[in-house]
Amino acid sequence: MLSPAGCGLRLRRFSTLVFRPSMTSKLIAEIHGSTGTLVLNAPERRNALSLDMWQAIPGLVEQFERDPAVRSIVVRGAGGEAFAAGADISEFEANRATDESAKTYDVATGRATLSLANCSKPVIAAVKGICFGGGMALAMACDMRLASDNSRFCIPAAKLGIGYGFAGAAALVAKLGPSCTAEMLFTAKIYNAHEALMRGIIQAVAPVADFDNIVTGYTTMLAQNAPLSILASKKAIRAALSCTDHDRAEADSAVAACMASADYAEGRKAFLEKRKPAFQGK
Repeated sequence: MLSPAGCGLRLRRFSTLVFRPSMTSKLIAEIHGSTGTLVLNAPERRNALSLDMWQAIPGLVEQFERDPAVRSIVVRGAGGEAFAAGADISEFEANRATDESAKTYDVATGRATLSLANCSKPVIAAVKGICFGGGMALAMACDMRLASDNSRFCIPAAKLGIGYGFAGAAALVAKLGPSCTAEMLFTAKIYNAHEALMRGIIQAVAPVADFDNIVTGYTTMLAQNAPLSILASKKAIRAALSCTDHDRAEADSAVAACMASADYAEGRKAFLEKRKPAFQGK
């Protein structure tokens, strides 16, 4: 079985031992039970995000979207040093030297972050180590961010003379509010994990030794809950941020689908029978 053309990723399904060949080793997609995992696999460069990695991410998300067995997605970096140290600046002369090439690059990063932000399934950024620049943009596109206590967060645009664009700033304001966004962008400050937790950049922090268990605990909770209910919540959150009639209608429709679902009937039945429900996403 082959990866989608141009996707540039390797998908490994451990539960059924299905392996798919890769066009690049810098992105690895794995499925462990109900969890799809995207590994940023360039540890020798602290998982700096290259153009081909940005371009591959939407195809990965689409594969996970189509797989009914996947209940949640985890994005993480290879090795213990970094989630992602940012965009691969060594490529900028080739890929961002002109207005045209910069636009191509920005389109790729925008599509990658939007594919995560608009995913119908919950997406967790599992941050261990450095999370700078483009790595922050990727992490902030996820629904939740969990971090080990050795993690560091920064958007260094002001120290590099880079203008941080509307889409990135809007995403930060939506998640963090204007004041925290202003502090982060104006100062280019490096936040440790506990400072990030206080500001709402991350939702939980754990010692390095316990971190993988914390992430697994979250994905286990997500797998046990009703997929349609989670989808309705995602759409309601999106509607609350956008305040558009279209998103509000989408959210209302998702809530109505929950009420008419077999999972709702199963939830009521399980409650009366004092057992855990077995939700199917139907």
